[in-house]
Amino acid sequence: MNKWQKNFLRDLDQLKGQWQHRFESVAEKWLTPVFEEFEEFAARNGFLVTCPHSGGGARAFKFALEENAYVLCSFQQVGVGQVEARAEVFVPGQGNLEPYCEQANLGEVDESWFQRRFEEALDRFVSSFADAVEQPAAGEQCDSRVAVTAPA
Repeated sequence: MNKWQKNFLRDLDQLKGQWQHRFESVAEKWLTPVFEEFEEFAARNGFLVTCPHSGGGARAFKFALEENAYVLCSFQQVGVGQVEARAEVFVPGQGNLEPYCEQANLGEVDESWFQRRFEEALDRFVSSFADAVEQPAAGEQCDSRVAVTAPA
């Protein structure tokens, strides 16, 4: 490598580091407090909440109602100055659900942006879970003539 190439790569690495640092700052300032609020709320309501990934320009949060029923919310730096929110819902009987993604300029996101992303992800989870509950199991037929009664 010649001198110009070395200098160019050094400068480029510094810029990448600055953008990653900016994401980390935004995540610490806005994302972490919002997550902690949702973590507390979800845990009080029967969810197991974990953080499978944190750092390096990305954060992931898992809200599990059961081992096979959960929503995975992730936030990551994409491109220069952009952040992507992604929600992947996993519910038995629903197959591969399309992930929800939204991107925004890193300078325009704040606490309310992150809050809306968590709300949308959890709303989508509940909606998908309700759809799964309403569907009959494989090989099972619904018969509206059958009444279910509690044991005496």
